Amino acid sequence: MRKTKVAYILWCTCFVGLAGVHRLYSGKYLSGLVWLFTLGFLGIGQLIDLALIPGMIEEKNLKDKWLSHRSNNHIAIIPEVVVGTANEIRPTFREPTNKVELSDIQTIFQLAKDNQGKVSLVDCVIATGKPASELRKALEYLCLEGFLAVDNYPEPGSLVYKLV
Repeated sequence: MRKTKVAYILWCTCFVGLAGVHRLYSGKYLSGLVWLFTLGFLGIGQLIDLALIPGMIEEKNLKDKWLSHRSNNHIAIIPEVVVGTANEIRPTFREPTNKVELSDIQTIFQLAKDNQGKVSLVDCVIATGKPASELRKALEYLCLEGFLAVDNYPEPGSLVYKLV
């Protein structure tokens, strides 16, 4: 888990001639090397990065989180939505009862992978046979976690979720 404070400290290494170290830390290896050899685009890119650092760190942490979930394939994570007081919704996790069966999340990711990174609610219902309201909650959870983004199909204008 990368820390924003560490990235800002690494940003300060530009004062000793090491611009771009914060980009290397946040997983932006190519641009980090460009920053290193051009002194942060003569300092302009370095100054712009002051505002971009939190987003870069968040993106790196989400990618690392997604990769760790993906590589840990012997435990499927199934989201459940628990409704609390005053419209409070908290996601919780449980282990599946049958580990051979794909979880909803895995099915959604597989559908998106097979459809050029796009999946609709109807696709998910057809693939899982579960009610649309249950799958909508799973899709919304993946959007909140930063794995999916909402978009529209250009011609019919229907709602589609894209892998981020």
